Amino acid sequence: MEAVLNCKPEDLEDYYGLLGCDELSSGEQILNEYKIRALACHPDKHLDNPGAVADFQKLQEAKEVLCNEVKRKNYDLWKRSGITIPFREWQALNESVKTSMHWAVRNKKEPMLEAPEAERPITSQAEDRHFEQESPETPSYEAMPSSSDYCHRRFRWAADSPSNLLRKFRNYDI
Repeated sequence: MEAVLNCKPEDLEDYYGLLGCDELSSGEQILNEYKIRALACHPDKHLDNPGAVADFQKLQEAKEVLCNEVKRKNYDLWKRSGITIPFREWQALNESVKTSMHWAVRNKKEPMLEAPEAERPITSQAEDRHFEQESPETPSYEAMPSSSDYCHRRFRWAADSPSNLLRKFRNYDI
């Protein structure tokens, strides 16, 4: 209990930072970063450094957590919650803390660029085409009661599905 009360945010594990990758990194990217760092800080190469074993063990723990999908999902949930409890202790508390922490979890980070056209789901392409057909390029002046209403209807930056305009903006097409 003392460790929980005296825990500081800078003392918490940052597995992504330790491996030099991001929350959006794939499993393959995480493994590649692990291999590079494991070769650099392996205890056999640093016999004179007594902390090399501990550093290497932290590196291995980071790889084990981030390469296991269930553990990684739990780690991401803990990391986004911002609570100052060490990850191991938070994990030991199991479901009791996770269900009561629903209010504290921040949204997951979204990629800035979308997947290529071949990887995009068909539904979003159909929605984009539907949105393009629904809103004419040059509306008549009578259809616009006021310019502020027009802007709210025409340029919807909603969170449901990215529009074609938003996709072009993110991909530097416009």
